[in-house]
Amino acid sequence: MTADYRTVIRLKHASNLDKIPADWRLKYIPSPEEQQEVEPYIEPLLSSKELWITNVSALELLKNIKSGQLSALEVCEAFCHRSALVHQLTDCLIEIFYDRALQRARELDAYFQETGKLVGPLHGIPISLKDQFNLKGITTSLGYVAPHISEELECIVSQKTPDEESLLARILYDAGAIFYVKTTVPMAMFGSETSSNLGVTRNPFDRRKCPGGSSGGEAALLAGKGSVIGMGTDIGGSIRGPSTQCGLFGLRPCSNRFPYLGTSNSYPNQPIVPSVAGPMCRYLEDMEYVSKVVLDAQPWFQDAKVPPIPWRSVNLDIINVGFMHWDKIVMPHPPILRALEHAEKSLQEHGIDCLDVEPPLNHAEMATFLTDIYTCDDFAEIKKFAALGGEPLPELLVKMFQLNGQVFDLNDVFNKVGQKYQYQQTYDKFWNDTAHHTKNGKPVDCIILPGWACTSWKIGEHYKIANIYTRFLNVLDYSVITLPVSHVRDSDEPFERTDFAGEADRLCWEYYDKEFYRGMPIVLQLVCRRYEEEKCIALAKKLLPIIRD
Repeated sequence: MTADYRTVIRLKHASNLDKIPADWRLKYIPSPEEQQEVEPYIEPLLSSKELWITNVSALELLKNIKSGQLSALEVCEAFCHRSALVHQLTDCLIEIFYDRALQRARELDAYFQETGKLVGPLHGIPISLKDQFNLKGITTSLGYVAPHISEELECIVSQKTPDEESLLARILYDAGAIFYVKTTVPMAMFGSETSSNLGVTRNPFDRRKCPGGSSGGEAALLAGKGSVIGMGTDIGGSIRGPSTQCGLFGLRPCSNRFPYLGTSNSYPNQPIVPSVAGPMCRYLEDMEYVSKVVLDAQPWFQDAKVPPIPWRSVNLDIINVGFMHWDKIVMPHPPILRALEHAEKSLQEHGIDCLDVEPPLNHAEMATFLTDIYTCDDFAEIKKFAALGGEPLPELLVKMFQLNGQVFDLNDVFNKVGQKYQYQQTYDKFWNDTAHHTKNGKPVDCIILPGWACTSWKIGEHYKIANIYTRFLNVLDYSVITLPVSHVRDSDEPFERTDFAGEADRLCWEYYDKEFYRGMPIVLQLVCRRYEEEKCIALAKKLLPIIRD
């Protein structure tokens, strides 16, 4: 007989707490209303060395490890300690394996002491993984209870063998990375919040707010500085949404640029708009570095879906930048509009040609197209896997079930592929045609637009904020990076509007509250064309110092 799902959840929470050393456990956990921000609460509990280690970039850590100023063990212990503290306030971790990580760090230190060399370009760098990424001996649950009941149920839900390992994880490990935690996701990775029956993940900038989804656990851990580099996935904004809500750099690569082999997913191998894997970081330099490490491993020789495109250098000469201030469906909140206006004005003052553009297609229609793909089996897989654990569907998903998914047949799949191709052709022509409006007669190199219509929202109120700004880009399969550019200020006053584009626009606009949002990060998206991840990062490096406000 299957154990009651609530008992399984209690045992899982107790197991995770047991994996945290006693002297790292918080004696008192304040409510989100009592203690909104994580950092000022946990930093007094860390040593000065731990604070330094967890505040600098991975490249700075590598430099100190290589010079012998730091050991891999010191770095690993610092991130294990901080991640444990962040987790207790945000519920961002689903799997904790500090003992395994510390042993790996000792082995790396022994190798360095014996040879004077690093194992690889990520020697001693702790990297956190979204739950989907498979590691031998570590559970993958995808937000369901069933995998925590037995290995047999885990293999059914994660659709993997017991010893299966993600190729991306193997590449990072071979480069010297240390894995120490896996982070939370909503059930089936469905939702713009990270909540399930297993728990609710909170935003470390303000624990009353959500950290986005579905890579919300990853974002919360990174924003709390319990990680320096993390790996997430994105099929509708699951890297970019959490990166936007938590003030991070997040890379949404073009489909299959980074290997997905051996990574578990809902509806694995769905080919119309596939999920992609990509890095999430606190430092832009780390994103460039880890992306190059992955592609330098030539993953196309092991994952047949990965195109044989090595990491390329990018020459940026004269730059044209497009700005899409809003999509004519949901107007962004005042702080985001202010950040966009500042960015465009600043670039113009630096002699960069900027062009205001408007969507050539209805982005809401494209978002609906994507939802149709999510629900192509009328949620049969989700219902089946939830039933295996005897758990009810969480509220986040119940609201989605009201969408009434349609079961696809083969002709429906073919038609959706054709519809996606038409969307892409229309948008590509629009992009090409920007050449008619630039000073040098060349198309824009990138388009900058909101990461989301707001900076975050109160946990449980996702339905008030339409998810439009990320999802259309998955349909187009463009390369995208998120850019933290500012924070909400006292001067970001609301202004009256009566010309709403629709109910979603009105709901979002009326949600804005300057007091509620004060201090939250403002993050924009920088969009390039397909397979232009290198260009995304190069443009971000060049433009960010100018547009940051």
